[in-house]
Amino acid sequence: MHNPKINNKFHKHQLFLEDLKLAKFVPETKIFTKKNLFSLIEKNNKIVVKPSMGSLGKGVIFITEIGLEKYELLLLNKKKYILGKTNLFTYLKNRESILIPNMIQNYLSLATFSERPIDLRYIVQSNNFDWVVTGKYAKIAKEGYAVTNFTNGANICTVEDALKKSDIQNLKINEILNFIETITIAASKCLSNYFPNNRIWGFDIGIDKSGDIWIIEANSAPQIKGFLELDALKPMYNTIETYKRNYKKNT
Repeated sequence: MHNPKINNKFHKHQLFLEDLKLAKFVPETKIFTKKNLFSLIEKNNKIVVKPSMGSLGKGVIFITEIGLEKYELLLLNKKKYILGKTNLFTYLKNRESILIPNMIQNYLSLATFSERPIDLRYIVQSNNFDWVVTGKYAKIAKEGYAVTNFTNGANICTVEDALKKSDIQNLKINEILNFIETITIAASKCLSNYFPNNRIWGFDIGIDKSGDIWIIEANSAPQIKGFLELDALKPMYNTIETYKRNYKKNT
C-alpha cells in the first residue's frame, strides 16, 4: 500500500490484507461510500460503521437491516431507527468528519458472556530482537452495549476467565491462546515493515461463537490502564512499562 498512515485503521487493515498469512483474519472492510455501505448491508445484513481514526469507541455505529429499507442503529446503548436508504446514508454522512472518513466493516458475531460481547486486548512489544506478547486481557461489554471499550463500562478480566465463561463452541483454550499469540506477533512484524520505529502495538482481537479469530483493529499507542483493574494483570502492566523504558534508553 502506498504511504500508509500509522493512525489510520483502514490503512492497517489494507496492510493485513496484503499479507497472505493475515488476510483471512481480517473482517471484510471498506471505505465509506454509498455503494460500499449498501453492498455490505445486502451481503451481511449487519455491519459496523466507524471512524478510520480515533479510539475509545467514539463514533462506532452498529447497523442492522430489520425490514425492507428499515434500519436499526445502535450507538453505545442507544437505539435509533431509520427508514430508507437515502435517509440512512445522509444520516451517516452528516456524522462523518471531513478529516476522518468513516470505514465500514462486516459485523462479527462475537463470543458472549450473558449475551454481552467479549473481545481481547493484546499488547505486543519489540525487545530489539523479536516481538513478544507482554500483556493481554479480556473486555466484556456493559449490558446493552455492543462496544467493549473500558471507557464505556466494559468489565475487565483475564483472557482465560473470559474464554471459560464464553459461549464459544468446542472451546480449546490452550490452542486458542497459542494461535492468538502467533497471529498478533505476525501482525506486529507486518506493521513493522511499514512503521519500523514503532515498538508497541495493541490489538483488539475478536473470537466468534465458532471459535474463529479476527483482528478487529490495531493501535500504535494502545491504552494500558485496563491492566490496573485486576491484581492478576498488574505484573503485565509492569512488564509493558519496563519494555517502554528500555526502548527509550536505547534510542
